[in-house]
Amino acid sequence: MIAPRLLPRTLRGVGGIRLINMPGVKYPESVITGAKGVDVASGKPYMTAPPWGVSSRNAAEQLGVSVRTARALLNQNKARYQLVSQSGSPACLYWDRRVVHRLVQKRMPLVQKIPEKLCSACEACCILQVARSTLSRYVKLRVLKEYKLRHVTSTGVRIVSYYLRGDVRNLAARRNAARARAQEVRKERLHRLWAAQRRFPDTEPGKQVES
Repeated sequence: MIAPRLLPRTLRGVGGIRLINMPGVKYPESVITGAKGVDVASGKPYMTAPPWGVSSRNAAEQLGVSVRTARALLNQNKARYQLVSQSGSPACLYWDRRVVHRLVQKRMPLVQKIPEKLCSACEACCILQVARSTLSRYVKLRVLKEYKLRHVTSTGVRIVSYYLRGDVRNLAARRNAARARAQEVRKERLHRLWAAQRRFPDTEPGKQVES
């Protein structure tokens, strides 16, 4: 007999997840009536917490987010879970602690005060004298490195992009030097055209003069 967790499923129809009608496949009653995360044998929540799991509230505290956000984040990462209903307490979800630990390691740090060596995107645009789209293009081309931090604001925790102030100033200096060189080349070219026009008045502007 095929294990219930290996039985094919699909998202067909308005009713949500429905089992595929396949000839020769007989689904157990617990699979048809039961929900994901409950005891397959009884179709009801587990009575004891699994040794490999942590509660949704504990996972939210470790991740530094709300319980609802923690559930959505763990669900997106396809973490294993079980629904546990202990005596005297409502049912609670227990998630795989290994997935929670992995997400904590990947989580951006939470800072109360921004270090002085970092500058915001608005300040970087002012230093470089470019638009925000150009700043994003610099990050995509790896000209600048972007640092994302979870910043505590008056409205809650937000993920904000920051940049090293030294890297931004070095890039601005290189841009200004390249702009100055381009202006010098343009001035020299215009000066040569002006000198040629004065020497040969009948010559059209922009036309090379044979020596």
